[in-house]
Amino acid sequence: MTENLIPFSFEGTEVRVLDRDGIPHWILSDVCKVLEIANAPHAANRLDDDEKATIVNSDSHAGSGAQSYTIINESGLWSLVLTSRKPAAKRFKKWITSEVIPSIRQTGGYMAATPEETPEELALRAMTILQATVERQKLQLAEVLPKVEALEKITGAEGSYAPTDAAKTLGIRPTVLFKYLRGEARWLYRRPGMSEDIAYQEKLQRGLMEHKITIVQRSDGSEKTITRARITPKGLCALAQIFNEPAA
Repeated sequence: MTENLIPFSFEGTEVRVLDRDGIPHWILSDVCKVLEIANAPHAANRLDDDEKATIVNSDSHAGSGAQSYTIINESGLWSLVLTSRKPAAKRFKKWITSEVIPSIRQTGGYMAATPEETPEELALRAMTILQATVERQKLQLAEVLPKVEALEKITGAEGSYAPTDAAKTLGIRPTVLFKYLRGEARWLYRRPGMSEDIAYQEKLQRGLMEHKITIVQRSDGSEKTITRARITPKGLCALAQIFNEPAA
C-alpha cells in the first residue's frame, strides 16, 4: 500500500492521499486533523458505506504489526468539508480542487516530494506515474476505438431505418426509443386523426430523419399514399451517442 500512499502538507499538517488508479482516497484521520474534528470514528459513521473503506498497511513500522486506516473517497471528503464550519475548511477545499485533484487526474498521481526523497527518486517516481498514465490511456483508447469506428460506419452508410429496426441496432427496446423520439427530444409527432408518425422539420433539415413515401393498393383497386418517418444513418449515429450503445 505504501507505494501508492503519498504524503503532502496542508498548512503544516500532513495529509496522506492514496492513489488508486488515478482516483484519490484520503486518510480520514488526516482530514479530521485539518478540519479540527476530534472524533474520527464518529465522522466515519456520518458517511455512507460507499464513501469510506478500511485498508491495512502491512508495512507499518509502529512495532505493533499491521495497522489499519479508514480512507474516504472524494464524495466522503466533500461530505466532511462542506459540513465543517472551521475557517480552514474553505482553504482546504480550494487547495484540493485547484491543486491536488487536477494534478492526480492529469498525471495519475500527486507529485509532492517527501522529505527523504532525492531528486533522482522523485524523477523516477514521476516517470513511473507517467508510464502508468500512458498505459491507462492506451486501454481507454482501445475500448473507445471500436465504438468510434462503428459510428463512422453508420454515418457513411446508405439507406434509412424504421424506428423499430433502429432500436434493434441500438440494442434497446422499441418502446424506449419511441418514448424518446416522441418526447422532449422532438424527433417525431403525430397529427390528430393520423396513424403515422411525422418527423419534425428541424430533424429533417439536419439530415437526422427523412420521409419515405410508399404507394399501396387498396382492396378496391384504389391507391393510398403512406408517408413514413425513417431515421437516417446520421440520425442513428446521433442516437447511438445519446444511448451510449454504438451499433456494430
